Amino acid sequence: MDDTTIGLSQEATTAEDGSEDSGQDDPDASMPVSSGKLASATGSTADSRMERLLRAIAWVGDPAVSRSLRNFPDATLAAQPPVVRTALQALRRKRDPTRFIAQPQYRRISPLVAEAVSEECLDAVVAALGDAADHPDREHLDGALAKVTGHFSTSVIALMLAYVAVTDMAASDLCDEILESDDTFVVPRSSIVSGVRTGSEPD
Repeated sequence: MDDTTIGLSQEATTAEDGSEDSGQDDPDASMPVSSGKLASATGSTADSRMERLLRAIAWVGDPAVSRSLRNFPDATLAAQPPVVRTALQALRRKRDPTRFIAQPQYRRISPLVAEAVSEECLDAVVAALGDAADHPDREHLDGALAKVTGHFSTSVIALMLAYVAVTDMAASDLCDEILESDDTFVVPRSSIVSGVRTGSEPD
C-alpha cells in the first residue's frame, strides 16, 4: 500500500522506537489507528465511524470487495500479525465477504479491507489535491472529489472517505464532515447494521 495519504499522513500508526516484535503479540499492531474514543469536532465517535465504515464496505458490494481481497499483496499479507492474516485469508475465500464483515473477527480488519478496495480512489484524490494533499481544507477536498467523480462509483468514493475517517490521517475529521454533510456521499443505513447482516460461519 502506498504511504502517500490525504493529509494524508498517518502520524501515529507505527512505532518508531524499534519495538519490532510488538506486531507478533498485538493483533492490531499493523492496523490503521482509530480516530479516538472521544467525539470529534463533527460529533462522530470512533464507534459510529467504524459502523459507517462497515456499511460503506457493504455498499460497495461483494464483487469489488472480493476482487480487492484476491489482489491483496502477498508481502503486505505476510507482514500482518497471525490473527489478522488468518482473518484476511478466511474472508478472501468467501464468495460474499460483505455478509460477514460485521462479525468480530472480520470487523477488526475492516480498515485494511476498506484500504484495499479504495486505494486507487485514494491515490487519485491525492493526485488531484496536488500541493494541498498534506493539509487540505474543505474547498480543496471538495474540488478533488469533483475531479474523481465519474472515474469511481459514489460508493467507492464514500468508502475512501470512511476509511480516512477511521485513521489518524490529518484529514480524518474533514472526511467525516463530508460524509455527515454531503448528501452525495451519505452511506445508506440499510447497507449493513452490526449483528444483522452477518452470516453464519460455514467453514
